[in-house]
Amino acid sequence: MSITVVDVAREAGVSRTTVSNVFGGKDKCSEETRDAVLAAAKKLGYQPNLAARSLITRRSRLIGMILPSYVDTNTLTNSPFYNIIMDSVYSVLRDEAYYDLIIFSVSNKAKLVQVSEWIDARNVDGILAIGEYDQSFLQELNSKGIPVVFIDNYTHGNYSHFSGVVSDDEVGGYLATQHLISRGFKKIALCAVELASPLMQKRYAGYKKAIKEAGFKDSVFDRSGSPFESGLKFADLLASQNFDAAFCNEDMVAVGVLHGMLKKGVRVGKDFGLVGFDNFHIGEQVYPELTTVDQNIYKKGETATKMLLAILNKKDSLGSQLILPVKLIARATT
Repeated sequence: MSITVVDVAREAGVSRTTVSNVFGGKDKCSEETRDAVLAAAKKLGYQPNLAARSLITRRSRLIGMILPSYVDTNTLTNSPFYNIIMDSVYSVLRDEAYYDLIIFSVSNKAKLVQVSEWIDARNVDGILAIGEYDQSFLQELNSKGIPVVFIDNYTHGNYSHFSGVVSDDEVGGYLATQHLISRGFKKIALCAVELASPLMQKRYAGYKKAIKEAGFKDSVFDRSGSPFESGLKFADLLASQNFDAAFCNEDMVAVGVLHGMLKKGVRVGKDFGLVGFDNFHIGEQVYPELTTVDQNIYKKGETATKMLLAILNKKDSLGSQLILPVKLIARATT
């Protein structure tokens, strides 16, 4: 015998209407009552008919996630960032009343048209979008009239349906560089992958500010492609030009630099200072352990998802812009 709304209402000690309101996403009861209904549904194994409910509420209970054009299989394999973000998003949605996530990766700009069609076909309630996109796509996305929360996007402008969450990237670049300066290093390079992006320009600005305050000369190495492989190439340049420290705009770049320097016999942490940016677990797994800037990636994805759900449930307004704090994690490479 299948479990019904009536069974859930009896178990939770509430009315049938209250149960329907909870699963319909209507903000008509207290958090305590909502939690009691969800607990009762879980205990009884109740599964609402989402297809039928979406016809009534005109909400699909679907959240779309858009990954930018530079994210492909290799990116997901080589960098933990996107996996951490997706893990945090899933974690929040699991705690909500039957929201599902659909992921669409844009392999090239031409597929942005397909993304637009996909959004219409799936009738998603809201969107999480990571990274940067063309202004033409942003205009089209905004015209759909559904809420979008961006993660790590500095160019989404003043569109009416957009909100965003970023880390304090400029402060992070400053903290990393200032830490190297305080440790006595003087010839400090910035080693970056995709430096032209607005996000990395923020970290670059922090680096330049600290270098200028110290009266040092800024030196930048920039590449595209795999962060780790780029780090190996940077190590050759740093060693050949007698740099005594480097701030890397990603942890995986720093791990590549560390690997390359150790192969050359350089005593990283003593003769050479190194700071990354991310605070991936690998920073504690390499030797010597990597000094880095913690941007709390999991918190970023969690915050963005909760922001989107709050907007959908009319507990938050569109246009919110959050800047999350960062902190320096000093380890053995400095």
